[in-house]
Amino acid sequence: MLKDLSSYIKLLENLTSCVLLVDGDFKLHYANTSASELFGISTKRIVTTNFKQLFHYHSIDLHKILENTFLSGNDCVQHRANVVFNDGRHATISLSARRVELDNQLLMLLECRSLNQELKHDQASHQMHQQSAARNLIRGLAHEIKNPLGGIRGAAQLLQYESDQQEREQCANLIIEQADRLTELVDRLLGPNQLPNKEWINIHQTLESVIKLSLLDNQHKIKLVKDYDPSIPDVFIDNGKIQQVLLNIVKNAQHALNKLAELGTITLKTRVKHHVRLHNKAFKNALIIQVIDNGPGIDEALKETLFFPMVTNKDGGSGLGLAIAQTLIDQHQGYIECDSWPGHTEFNIYLPLSMEKP
Repeated sequence: MLKDLSSYIKLLENLTSCVLLVDGDFKLHYANTSASELFGISTKRIVTTNFKQLFHYHSIDLHKILENTFLSGNDCVQHRANVVFNDGRHATISLSARRVELDNQLLMLLECRSLNQELKHDQASHQMHQQSAARNLIRGLAHEIKNPLGGIRGAAQLLQYESDQQEREQCANLIIEQADRLTELVDRLLGPNQLPNKEWINIHQTLESVIKLSLLDNQHKIKLVKDYDPSIPDVFIDNGKIQQVLLNIVKNAQHALNKLAELGTITLKTRVKHHVRLHNKAFKNALIIQVIDNGPGIDEALKETLFFPMVTNKDGGSGLGLAIAQTLIDQHQGYIECDSWPGHTEFNIYLPLSMEKP
């Protein structure tokens, strides 16, 4: 047990995060060593100034911190704030605020951390995954295009020398079929070209249809579990498009579970999530549809590019299913995410939800 305040201060001095104590006017009362490194001035100078004066420019919502933390006592976090320090350095920082009481005085404990290195690492990683996805896209396209082109070329060569009318018609039909196949591939790559035809639907009816269709192709007797929230009101969606998304995810799960020796399980779950941001817009309520399976999980190498075209871990798969699914969910102002580890994969689909009866 630490017996004196100096021991606590010693711990704070060894933290890599910047720690500050400010009052309701944002006057500084304490700054640790990391604060000096972040702001580029000594701790003695820091504690003689106001928090606002530590920046040449900042996008920190100080009013929100004051209202939420100092006055209301709620913790406040700003994940990314752009700042320019007085010496001209630019940084993106994360900042959290918590109200504390010391010597009968209310103060705010501010923790700041520069995200510059993390963001650079994420950008480099993202570029690497984009390059990998681009290579997979090119390889997949080459494979998909090569076969129809071979058929078209062969049929065209036969037409040069074939005099029999029936044979000529067969060659012409082959060329048309293969050209249509290429057109279909291009259309699928471009994604859905029709706007959603939305109507008020009970989402559980949609899920029941997906389950019925999935059971038609349930050779390995995979167990389907329903975990519905019956209080969820109707949602304004294109029933066919959402059904297409869910069916694609469920079929992918079935394909993964077919590799298991033991009984596979797919769980379809619905819940309401409050205060969600979708497409940079705040929604009071959102519907979350979860498709969870106990399969082997998604290959780590595919996780970052899972929703890119031509990315797949299925034999014979085109890799367009999830890319199209994401486009369809985007059309509904929602988003789709995936989390996976060995023995567990879950897809979460978020859709705007009005709790008022239509």
